[in-house]
Amino acid sequence: MEVGQLNNLMKKIIFINCFIILILILSLEIISNFFKLSNLMGIQDGLIYSKNGTNYLFPNVKKTVFNEDVFTDSFGYRVPNQNYKYQNKKSIFFLGDSVSFGNGVKEEETFAGLLRKNIDNKNFFNSSVPGYQMKDHLKAIKKINELNIEKVIYFYTLNDIYGTSNVIKTKNKSDLKMKTNESDFNLKKIKPLNKINNFLRNKSYLYMFIKGIGTDPSKRWFLNLYQKYLNEDLNYLKENFQNLKTITKKNQSEFIVVILPYEYQTRNCSKDTLIPQKKVGNILNALNIVYVDLSNDFCNQKNPKKIFYKFDPMHLSREGHAFVYNILKNEINF
Repeated sequence: MEVGQLNNLMKKIIFINCFIILILILSLEIISNFFKLSNLMGIQDGLIYSKNGTNYLFPNVKKTVFNEDVFTDSFGYRVPNQNYKYQNKKSIFFLGDSVSFGNGVKEEETFAGLLRKNIDNKNFFNSSVPGYQMKDHLKAIKKINELNIEKVIYFYTLNDIYGTSNVIKTKNKSDLKMKTNESDFNLKKIKPLNKINNFLRNKSYLYMFIKGIGTDPSKRWFLNLYQKYLNEDLNYLKENFQNLKTITKKNQSEFIVVILPYEYQTRNCSKDTLIPQKKVGNILNALNIVYVDLSNDFCNQKNPKKIFYKFDPMHLSREGHAFVYNILKNEINF
């Protein structure tokens, strides 16, 4: 066989193999999507903006978060639909991050939406924003001065120990007592890899499935923050809780904290694993702040993994939001 013919044959073989691999990948992508082996993650541009070191949601927009449509009202709060109107005189105000925002779940199926739907004599203002930390809540809570708020409910997730958002980084960190955030994993610091990861996590079910199976993100993310609860001085948490309580009290509103666990903690629920909740509870007790720790409720479930978004460290699934809703309606007097 002549050299030219051999080269042509090799090109054909390479082309056929590449074509087969491409078809295989596309087939696996379709299968992963059809059987919902994973969930997409990612936030559409044009929903969140940063101002003076804090993230906000653009008002009156429709965007996509974790492959689910979201709507915001004139305050920049998540609501069930466009042109949503508040119709009641008395109101409940939520503070929180992406968990209480309800990433990946229809608003009416989140615990905030279920409360809104089933308690129709109160307004529910959900000021939660993906990436929020305690410093952001201190700004968000000031809005209660303009509203008739009965209760302020702060949904505390363990990553609130961080000082900065992992959604949009602030330029000025000099005023933060914690200099790290959830973006401080080594691979995330490599910009090209981080860009590829951000693209695929919002586009490919297969990628999310392989990544979830291969890296166990729930374990990885929890152990990263767990060390901070063991090693860091938590006085700034106490200070910020006190500030939130003071602002709420001046408004003559009730302040309640709801503590939510990480998925990894619910795998064994040992005393050591639940140390973060214990430390936060001790702070709240010292400040005489009413709180509800849902960790044991999660731990007592036969299959708590179903309560969480697939391969996600803390976001709740649709079943998880319904689960939290059922606890809240019994534990808190709305």
